[in-house]
Amino acid sequence: MISDTTFVIAVRKGSKRIASKNTKKFGNSSLLEIKLKQIRRLFPSSCVIVSSDCAKSLLIASKYTKNLDRRPKKYCTSFVPMKKVYKYLASKVKTTYVCYLHVTSPLLSDKTLLRTLKKISKIKKNKFDSIATVNLVKEYLWFKNKAINYNPNNHPKSQNLPNYYSLNFAINIIEKKKMEKYGKIVGKKFFPILLKFPENIDVDEKWQFIIADILYKKKIKF
Repeated sequence: MISDTTFVIAVRKGSKRIASKNTKKFGNSSLLEIKLKQIRRLFPSSCVIVSSDCAKSLLIASKYTKNLDRRPKKYCTSFVPMKKVYKYLASKVKTTYVCYLHVTSPLLSDKTLLRTLKKISKIKKNKFDSIATVNLVKEYLWFKNKAINYNPNNHPKSQNLPNYYSLNFAINIIEKKKMEKYGKIVGKKFFPILLKFPENIDVDEKWQFIIADILYKKKIKF
């Protein structure tokens, strides 16, 4: 199954909240290199495509793969719809499946990545159209002054709240043809892979970068 799967990593030069986030020093490496090392550690002969408009990112990636895509600027702005970006990236893939990995999940374990790749069989058997890592949300949610997941007049314990999932985008697996046709990395019926702290940390803000860096250096086990 892995032989029919391409790992896709897309990073761009611009980062408004954390300057040079993908190549900035993180631990003894960088977010980009950590993710590339993980893929090569687990799947040494797999196909890996790194797409970027950043020369430094492509230079780092060249140590781990020959499949480098110098992405056009129009697909690297803050304004381009992700649908167009996903379609563009899928057009570069030749295998049946795409495993889209975000470098902003540096605490994702090898065990979880291996376990998730094995679930491709669920797509192959047409039970699901994609696979996505998620967080379990057990909080009292409100929208427009209304509770949406519980009755305020009969306040339940948090453990009795319904299971809501939030996408964390650490791992997304989908068929290449569907990603290219619809411009999505999450289908209508995805198989959820639950991540817990600290695996589910998504480095987006400065405080998340700092916390993830500390945990990574301490080699937190999970």
